[in-house]
Amino acid sequence: MCMHINMKDFLSQVDQMNVEELDQLQETIVRRRQQVGEKPVSTVVERRNYGSGILQLERRAYRRKDGGLTERGPYWYFHFREGGRQKTMYVGQTDDPEGKVDERMTKGEE
Repeated sequence: MCMHINMKDFLSQVDQMNVEELDQLQETIVRRRQQVGEKPVSTVVERRNYGSGILQLERRAYRRKDGGLTERGPYWYFHFREGGRQKTMYVGQTDDPEGKVDERMTKGEE
């Protein structure tokens, strides 16, 4: 990173960005992480609170044998806490993620 950039000022500017600017910044960060060889990253398309957790619509990136990336999804995931531990439930592709979560949580109680 360039040493002439003041991180405190930069973070202050991020706090003032609108949604479009934040999306552009996120895409730039993902692209840079891939360039420096970090493992493929997932992108959150949508996030909403639900019940005792958070529903996230995510696009998943996978590295191919030829070194390129393949993006899959979007898929819904439900992130929640149970017994003091963070858990993630795969919900899949659906138009009703809340209904799927309720259905799976009810099955788990039986």
